[in-house]
Amino acid sequence: MEPVKCPFCKPFADDIAAKNELCYARWDRFPASKGHLLLMPYRHTPTLFTMTVEEKLAMFALIDECKQVIEENFTPAGYNIGFNTGVAAGQTVMHCHCHMIPRYIGDVKKPRGGIRGVVMGKNGY
Repeated sequence: MEPVKCPFCKPFADDIAAKNELCYARWDRFPASKGHLLLMPYRHTPTLFTMTVEEKLAMFALIDECKQVIEENFTPAGYNIGFNTGVAAGQTVMHCHCHMIPRYIGDVKKPRGGIRGVVMGKNGY
């Protein structure tokens, strides 16, 4: 069942940057960096843990395709790829989506620890 106001359930064709049978990707409207993509299943499901095995496989196949799309348009030096699962983890749209965030040399002072930086003080180990 699709929530009435879910911004990911009915994508416009113009918004889709890459897709496969079960998932699609679109440019993030509030990008953390140049080339930030959101990948999500077409089916409304709240988290990675509620996706089917087939959807998970399609999502990871789409990550590879999205890397090519990003690199055709930008020149990142790395990536952060991840899911915010649940309100405590920062999820604001309750339709599963994966952030694929290109990273660039010098975009932050101390990138060491990467994703650990979402918990204050945990990326400096």
